[in-house]
Amino acid sequence: MRLTRGFTLVELMIAIAIGLILLAGVVTVLVAQRQVYSTASAQASIQNTENAIAAMVTPSIRGAGFAGCGAFSHTGTIINTSSTPLPYNFTAPVFGFDASGSGSGGSVTLASLNAANDGNTGDWSPALDATLAGLTEKGSDVIAVGGELPGTIPVATTGNAGNSAQLTIQSQPFPPPSTATVQPGMIGAVSDCSKSIAFVIFSQSGANSNTLVVHHDQGSGTGSNKQAQFAPNFPSAAQFVLMQQEVFYVGNSAGGQSGLYGAVMMCGSWQSLSVLSTGCSNAGGPKNSSTAPQPLVPGVDNMQILYGIGPGGVTQQWVPASLVSDWTQVNAVRMGFLIEGSIGSANYDSNPTAWNVLGATVNVPRDTRLRHVYVMTISLRNATL
Repeated sequence: MRLTRGFTLVELMIAIAIGLILLAGVVTVLVAQRQVYSTASAQASIQNTENAIAAMVTPSIRGAGFAGCGAFSHTGTIINTSSTPLPYNFTAPVFGFDASGSGSGGSVTLASLNAANDGNTGDWSPALDATLAGLTEKGSDVIAVGGELPGTIPVATTGNAGNSAQLTIQSQPFPPPSTATVQPGMIGAVSDCSKSIAFVIFSQSGANSNTLVVHHDQGSGTGSNKQAQFAPNFPSAAQFVLMQQEVFYVGNSAGGQSGLYGAVMMCGSWQSLSVLSTGCSNAGGPKNSSTAPQPLVPGVDNMQILYGIGPGGVTQQWVPASLVSDWTQVNAVRMGFLIEGSIGSANYDSNPTAWNVLGATVNVPRDTRLRHVYVMTISLRNATL
């Protein structure tokens, strides 16, 4: 009779050791695969962010300076403005604010990501307009653009335009298949190619017909009209165009993540873009609404901007906002963004903490977020009008 033998202690220890080695190898492969997956997902997310930035920012900047067939240099306004210089200012297509010290060759240190928004307007050069105080994070540039509302077309007026508190246009400025309509509080302009007048739309009628009556009654307060009549008057077949004034900046959202914001000037304050579909008015004229600006694209740590300047539409140099002496000489805009991926998308030890964004060094805390610098250059197609 043969005795049944089990494993010896040495054999058992060897088997356990081999099993642990195999398990360690499997875990290492799984961790590596997870890192690869996280990095690939972050890269795709960053690419989507870049596409979204281009799609949302480019149309507004490219159309800056368009006020019908007339130039901004010949555009007047009947709009009541605020005590600060920026709201409803159409004397130039763009205005910029350089985060102090972040111009080309400067340095920005983000002590913590997703920092609270900055209320000190002196942290920008030129000083940030007071209406933007507390909306944007310190260390990121701000740009304001004025021009045709993207997605609209100029349309002809009928009869003399502006000899009363209304004018009639031949069709909707939103071409099919758009279902958007003219809303109270929007900015309009009428032009006969030698001059243009910007005004605030008080109300409209006939929105679903081939003709639309736009009322520009007199009101009171910022974002209303100083008078109902245009001076001088405009002939029949003058152009009507919808305009907007929009700002882009990096701000901290309610959820604590930095993002690229866009806001439009309507009813006397910076509003979410959603106000364009709802309008805002009452019996006394345009009023403030509660549509606070919302982030257009999340995951943007920082934005730096350079401006191409030169006479006759020819760019001779690129400078930060602090060195632009005449905003009518801006022909193009170059924008740089530091975009972040999700936590865990990069290795902690090898992740860079200093990034070059259009000549400015942006320092970020060491973490596990994959990052990428995205740069785009946009020409102002109406710079030479």
